[in-house]
Amino acid sequence: MKLPKLFVPEKDLENSIERLLKEPVKVQSRYKVICAVTFAEGIAKLKKQGRKPFTFAENIEARIADYEANGDDAELFKTWFASVTGVAYKARSTKFKLVLRSDKLENIPQDFNQSFIPVDYDAEQGIELDSSKGKYGQALTREEAKDHEFWIAVMGRDKEKLAKCVDIWFDKTEKNKGMGVYLRSNTDKDELRALALYSDDYDYSGACVYDDLGYSARFVSGAQQK
Repeated sequence: MKLPKLFVPEKDLENSIERLLKEPVKVQSRYKVICAVTFAEGIAKLKKQGRKPFTFAENIEARIADYEANGDDAELFKTWFASVTGVAYKARSTKFKLVLRSDKLENIPQDFNQSFIPVDYDAEQGIELDSSKGKYGQALTREEAKDHEFWIAVMGRDKEKLAKCVDIWFDKTEKNKGMGVYLRSNTDKDELRALALYSDDYDYSGACVYDDLGYSARFVSGAQQK
């Protein structure tokens, strides 16, 4: 499955690393947005500040909280965020595993600058799904998003929270379809990549594998850990 061209963070969503670093997102005080030249540097920045990197579901929860506080002015819908939720791909297959909080991503070396982390797929612990057995690589209706196996799994089977997220997205954007799930398949090797949540101003907005861990990165995180 070929990813849409728009899913290249530094080129299409932020235009350049320079802009990414110079134009921070303004959010309510309970959240902090971190920008970095690479995924690994972003993780290192968060840890240096005593902040825990968010999972994909925690990114969603932050958006819900921002929307409930600020309505259509919620800033966290206006940009994309990487996460430490991983997608492990089985080589030459459409099978993948969702690793809801990946230790490998959360503890990635600061100098890591490769596209993906090589893994042994069979040894990875996660929720196994198959992109050939569902609606992937296409925009979804409101009801399809609420019932999609990927969205249910990535939200820890919290269907109530998922429904709230879906309703906010569709009501806010006034679109008939969106929240698609865009992943890889038939990779040459077993590999682990990070899952990203994209902004609501793209027709294909939704969940997508972070295309290259060497790209610029943006994270949202909560209060500093004590």
